[in-house]
Amino acid sequence: MPLLKGPAWLTAMTLSLCAAAFAAPVVAQKRADDEVKKLSEKGDPYTKGDAKAMKALGVERYGPFPWADHFSTDDVDKVLGPGRVLWMETAHFRIGLNMTTARLPEDSKQKKAVYAECKALNKKWRRFPSKPKKLGPWTQLHLYAARCEQAYKQFEQLVGVTPQTFSPTSKVDGKGPFLGAPDKHLLLMFQKKSDMARYMQRFCDVRVEDSYRVVHKETFQPLLCISAEGMDGFDAAGIHSHFVFAIWQNLMNIYRGFNYPLPLWLSTGLGHYYSRQVMSEFISARIRDSESVAKDSQNKWYEKVLKRSRHEGATIAFDELAAMSDWEAFGFHAHTQSWSRVEFLMELDREQVGLVLDKLKRMSPSGDWDGDGARQRKMVSKLLYEAFELDGAAFDAAWRKWVLKHYPKRK
Repeated sequence: MPLLKGPAWLTAMTLSLCAAAFAAPVVAQKRADDEVKKLSEKGDPYTKGDAKAMKALGVERYGPFPWADHFSTDDVDKVLGPGRVLWMETAHFRIGLNMTTARLPEDSKQKKAVYAECKALNKKWRRFPSKPKKLGPWTQLHLYAARCEQAYKQFEQLVGVTPQTFSPTSKVDGKGPFLGAPDKHLLLMFQKKSDMARYMQRFCDVRVEDSYRVVHKETFQPLLCISAEGMDGFDAAGIHSHFVFAIWQNLMNIYRGFNYPLPLWLSTGLGHYYSRQVMSEFISARIRDSESVAKDSQNKWYEKVLKRSRHEGATIAFDELAAMSDWEAFGFHAHTQSWSRVEFLMELDREQVGLVLDKLKRMSPSGDWDGDGARQRKMVSKLLYEAFELDGAAFDAAWRKWVLKHYPKRK
């Protein structure tokens, strides 16, 4: 799927998705309409609209509320059907979800990870189940709301900003209170491809039905929209992992204004750094036709990078990786090695990585999208040398040495 480039106020990105051959479907493909409608009418079973409970779980309000480009959730409901989407607003996000009840992961480690998320919410409000028997729509909505806010907080910590960094009254691109956006970030989670397609066609004027990111041109709000059915058999953990990767792309791009493309290896590597903390057999990466990667080992990135690092010339040289700007040509090994290089830098000095990203986003745009992208690619090499005293050759040598020392112990 292509990476579309354009002006800062309307840049959309689709992501290539790869599923391991042995993975199970997300849920049976049944209609979500009746289930969500009933739950929508009853309201949130965990807060029951109580102000204290809502505050404890980080809920500011439920729908209807303003959405994007001066239309509201009511307008979305008119297109998709009333009561078919559960709406929730948090401190930094507005979220809509239409998903069927999902089973808990069969994998014990994945199940423990979901329980850990639920226990964290249970500590905030005891009515939320610490060990749910299944993941109903309201449960999923609360989990994704918490995941959104966690990613937002992690990003703030990485680049060293606080809510006071941006003026709360500014409407200028790059100076809005939400990392640079004038209004809250958006997430839509659909069960069916057809619902996502209808939304994207009506409100974004594009035809897509799997995973899509777009900045709304009038209110300059970043949207991530995902359809479970369109994710080619991804299970719940796979969708969660993909969500983290994609939401990090939105956070990085909107920060201080979406005026030029970040260096592809850095933005991709950082997205994978956080998304791969979610245990999953699925990957958000492109495998080019020229790359031979067994389907049952696509998610074994430590092993893949280690194997190539053992041989001189088998990895992509940093200068070559740093020059890549074409999403279509950014293949599996570019993804895995970008992730690994970012992991290496994060372990060297996480604060410096955040400073590099922050300085990149402070570059004054010229209005030339491709030209500014080229300037970014040159700038990141300079910043890495200033932060870590690593030029291309030194980066290659130090990274490979680190991989050979640490990756045999990891799985």
